[in-house]
Amino acid sequence: MSVQILRLILLLVMPAFLFGFKLEAQHVGELGSASALREHYPEVLETLRRLDQAHGVLLYELAIEGGIVRSSGTDLPTFGFEFDMIDRMTSVVQGEGEPEDGEIAEAGLDALGSRAAEVVRWGRAFQREVISILADHSVMHRSAHLEDAVALYHSRPGAALTSAPKNMDILYDHAFALDFRTGYADLDGFIWAGHWFRLAATEPFTDIDPGVERKEGIDTVTNRYFSKLTYGEPPEFFPSEIPLAPAIAPGLIWLSPQAAMIWDNLSMYLEVLADVLASPDVPDVPGAIEAITDFFMDPELAVTDQDEWEIMALRHGIFFQGGYPLSVMTQSELNVDGHAAHFSSGGGPGLTIPGMPRGR
Repeated sequence: MSVQILRLILLLVMPAFLFGFKLEAQHVGELGSASALREHYPEVLETLRRLDQAHGVLLYELAIEGGIVRSSGTDLPTFGFEFDMIDRMTSVVQGEGEPEDGEIAEAGLDALGSRAAEVVRWGRAFQREVISILADHSVMHRSAHLEDAVALYHSRPGAALTSAPKNMDILYDHAFALDFRTGYADLDGFIWAGHWFRLAATEPFTDIDPGVERKEGIDTVTNRYFSKLTYGEPPEFFPSEIPLAPAIAPGLIWLSPQAAMIWDNLSMYLEVLADVLASPDVPDVPGAIEAITDFFMDPELAVTDQDEWEIMALRHGIFFQGGYPLSVMTQSELNVDGHAAHFSSGGGPGLTIPGMPRGR
């Protein structure tokens, strides 16, 4: 069967039923309404919306692509897939996408199954709410409001990731580790640029008082994000390490370590999900996604403390994670690259995800 025919078949069945998952619409309720962002900084909210849409489109297409690669019996990505997706996702985040992109993005989340889709939607709603609290001119005690947002987030235990930071070793040690990064490095970098923007967008709100300078700070972050999509020289290029709060958003950690830990757990969760969707070897996609979700929701399994989380994130390099939001970095502050810094830290025994189906 040709790749074109297989792709057509998958496109036809995807919207209704993929990998045996039941599709259910999810609603995030009041968390994520982001009223302050909507009122005072609508351009930030719009960029966040476009980033979420681009990521959903990628999940949709990556689920199809992974099925094609596994059916082909090889581990080679489809020729041209990555280039075409970079072009398409860039159009989405620039506001030049297609009318159907919104529906495709929702189908991309649904491709994860109803449970994982709910986790991602609820996590994105939480991120929007955190940024909106930071942006709210009327909030005097932001730490208390962020604490309330964390409590509301955890009020849905079926959708909330743990606020205990997961050990980063899981990114390198699970059964299909680095399959997305290895097969589609630029797509991974594109997603990481979006992670950078979400974190970087908190800094003008945590560091600068309302007024002209804050608006200039927001413009700086936005312009730096779009410059990362230009294939220039770093920092005008995709991050080469996954952006994490200790490196990019220290102000958020100062106000609410728990919110920042949830944020980073969501970023790592999405990375491992992408590994599974892209892997040429995964024998059971739904089973793997369920195991991943169990792992990231478990408050005791493979967690670390705040100090170790911050140290490990910084060892991966601020520069490699996209650089400071409000000042320019043109070279690394480390004497090794971020990936090497992870392994040079000593680490511990390799981590596994309980219940994760092994490769074929």
